[in-house]
Amino acid sequence: MDETGYIPKSLEAQERFLWWEFDQAILFLLVMGMGVVSGAMLAGMVFGGLIAWQYGRLKTGKHPKFALHALYWWLPSWIVIRARATPPSHHRFFLG
Repeated sequence: MDETGYIPKSLEAQERFLWWEFDQAILFLLVMGMGVVSGAMLAGMVFGGLIAWQYGRLKTGKHPKFALHALYWWLPSWIVIRARATPPSHHRFFLG
């Protein structure tokens, strides 16, 4: 029996929603949702597509968990759940 299907390039390949990775799709859906709420669905789709595209360009060549790393550094430490071994993000310099 010949089975054909999608074979990812690596085992760590990120899941995809349509042609975007999940983090890009979430950005698109959030901006489009804000456009729907404000009564400008077409503008929300256009700006959501542009933001998702730019975010994809930004994270090209970076770690697969780039979004989590960025949230760790840019958001206050009480918002992001941190591991026991990870210091709070507001500690920038360490002695020792």
